[in-house]
Amino acid sequence: MRRLVLGAALAACCLAGPLRADEPSKPEPTKPKAKTYQVPYRFTSFNHVMVRAKINGKGPFNFIVDTGAPALFVATEVAKQIGVEKDKKGWGTFDRFEIEGGVVLEKQKGRIETPFQLEGMNGMGLAGAELHGMIGYNLLAKFRMEFDFTRNKMAWTPLDFDPPPPDYLDGRTGGAPGGLDAIGGIMKMLGTFLGAKSTPPAVPRAFLGLELGQDEKGVFIKSILEKGPAATGGLKVDDRILEFGGRTVRDSDGLNRLLSTRRPGDSVEVTVQRKGNSEDLTVRVGEGL
Repeated sequence: MRRLVLGAALAACCLAGPLRADEPSKPEPTKPKAKTYQVPYRFTSFNHVMVRAKINGKGPFNFIVDTGAPALFVATEVAKQIGVEKDKKGWGTFDRFEIEGGVVLEKQKGRIETPFQLEGMNGMGLAGAELHGMIGYNLLAKFRMEFDFTRNKMAWTPLDFDPPPPDYLDGRTGGAPGGLDAIGGIMKMLGTFLGAKSTPPAVPRAFLGLELGQDEKGVFIKSILEKGPAATGGLKVDDRILEFGGRTVRDSDGLNRLLSTRRPGDSVEVTVQRKGNSEDLTVRVGEGL
């Protein structure tokens, strides 16, 4: 009997398939493709790239995109305005940092101070706009950024990367080493003597509430925000936009440039082609970021 049991066990082992090192493993689940955001920007008078952002729902504020800055810097007066205090090391945490174009960062850490560069440029009116801070490496490194200076938007794609914090800034007092802070004060004083002023506080951008598409025939509406300015004015999906404010629309960038000359509350005549017919509509521009 013992021999029969042993023989049966050996037979079972022989029938079992051998384990192979080259057997294919289960494929790892693929991560969903990260969304790319189209971030509007403009150049300052000295060709710095400037974007707009809201902090904790307030703003918009003007920020320089500066890879040379080690961190996000928010001017002291702006931090006071939004009610964020810095800790003993000079850092503040912003519950919601929202860059125009849809980029949103929660609990974003940044330096609360006014670097001499901002003080100097604002004092002399060199930027052509009042600057409220700088977006530096610890935020920018979280994105793959694509610049095309023939367009008025740049592409930001989130990366799976958390840059190391610039701890060497902890507890630093003053905006720059080597007396450079004094330069900012001197530039500000000279600006006062010369009568140079930065522009008034930023105003909200005009807003239509639609997504544009473009083909060989021109510009058309891909999607539209329900109850947004465009929808309220009678625009519909698949409408082709022929004119905006009496100006011919040839491409989406051209329409965005025309829209940038308007202010929230303006009424604009829009000519569209719908099902082969031309229609004139009046759209009241809304308030964006």
